[in-house]
Amino acid sequence: MKALGLSGTSKQYIAYLAILNLGFFIFHSYYIIYLRANGLSYTDIGVIYAAYFIALAILNLVAGNFADRHGRKKAIIIGGMINVVGFLVYGLSSSFELFLLAELILAGSAALIGGTVEAWLVDALKERKRPAEAARTFPLNSSVSNILGIVGGVIGSVLAAIALNLPMLAAAAFVGLATVIAFLLFQENFGERAHLFSQLIKQSFAHFRHSPALKNLTYAEMCRNSAVVVYLIIYQPYMVTVGLGEEYLGVFFSLLMISTAAGNLSSMVLADRIGRHRLLALSCVVLFASFILQPLVHDFALSGLLFAMSGFTNGLALPTVMTWRNSLIPSRIRASTLAILSSLTNLAIAAMSLGLGPVIDSSSLQAAMYVGAILAILAVPFYFRARRRSDQEVEGLREGSASI
Repeated sequence: MKALGLSGTSKQYIAYLAILNLGFFIFHSYYIIYLRANGLSYTDIGVIYAAYFIALAILNLVAGNFADRHGRKKAIIIGGMINVVGFLVYGLSSSFELFLLAELILAGSAALIGGTVEAWLVDALKERKRPAEAARTFPLNSSVSNILGIVGGVIGSVLAAIALNLPMLAAAAFVGLATVIAFLLFQENFGERAHLFSQLIKQSFAHFRHSPALKNLTYAEMCRNSAVVVYLIIYQPYMVTVGLGEEYLGVFFSLLMISTAAGNLSSMVLADRIGRHRLLALSCVVLFASFILQPLVHDFALSGLLFAMSGFTNGLALPTVMTWRNSLIPSRIRASTLAILSSLTNLAIAAMSLGLGPVIDSSSLQAAMYVGAILAILAVPFYFRARRRSDQEVEGLREGSASI
C-alpha cells in the first residue's frame, strides 16, 4: 500500500471492508448448504433471496437519503449494528420464517452500508484533494478483501465441522469488529443536507434519466449481477453433486476468493489498457462460457475451474464498475443516486431469484446455468452503449464542479 501512495483515508476504508467482508465470507462459505440442511427447497431459497433484494431495493432509497443528509459514518455504524443482529438471528434459527426475517434485517443493514461506504470514500478523498486515488483504492480493496476470503473459507470449514450454525455466529463477531473500526477511525462526511428526501430522490432520478451512460451501465449491471447471483446460488450444491465432499466446501470457497482477488488486481491494469467497457463485456463473455461449459463436465476439478473463472470475471467487474459509475455522479447526490442504481439492480435480481428456484426444483441445476448464461450475454451491448456517452458526461460533471 505504501508503494501505491495511498492516504490514511483509503487505508481506513480498506481495513474496515477487509474485516466486514471477512465476516460475510465466513457466513457465505456454508450459506446454501446451511439452508438446505435445515430443510429449505430451492424455491424456498429463491423466495428468501427475492425478499432480501426487494426489501433492499425499497430501503436503499431511504438509506441513501439518510446517509447524504445525516452523515455517511452514522449510516455505516447503524448498518453494522443491524447486520450483527441479522447474523445472530440466522445462526440461532432453523425455520423458513426466521430465515426470512433475518434476510429482511440484513437488507436494512446492506441498504445503509452498501453505496454509503463507497460514497464516503470518494468524497473523503475529494475533500483531501486526492480524487484520483479512488481508482487505485477500489481494486486494491477488493483484492485484499477477497484474499481474506481464503481465511474466511478456512474458518468456515473448521466451524462448520463442529456445527453448521457456527459460521453465522462468527460472522456476527467480525461485523461487530468492523463497526468498531468505523466508529473509531472514520471522519464524518455528508452529501446534500439542505434538501428533503423527496427533493433528493427527484434530483437523483432526474440525473439518472438524463444520463444515457449511467442508464446503460445500470441496465448492464442488472443483467450481470443477476447472472452472478445464479453462480452464487448453485455452486455449492453443484460441487457436491459432482463429487466434492461437503467438508471441503470452505476450502473451495477459499479458492474462489483467490480467483476473485486475481480478477480485482488484474482490473487495475486491464481497465486502462483495453477500456472499461471492453473489460466488462469480456468478463460477461467469460461468465457466459463458464455457464455453457459447466453442464458438459462431470468432474469436480473441472467444475471447480469453471466456477473459479466465474469468480475471476466478477473480480474484474466490481472495481471497474465502481470507478466508472462514480465518475458519472455528482458528489452532492452520490449516496442517493448509488442507492437508486442499487435498487434497480436488486429488483432485477429479485425477479430472477423468484423464477430460478422453481426452475431448479422442477428441472436441474444445469437449467439454472443456462439462465445465467443468457443473463450474462445480455449485458454486453449495454456496456458499449454506455461507453458512447461516458466521456462527454464526465467532462460535463467536471465543468459543473469547477463553476460552483
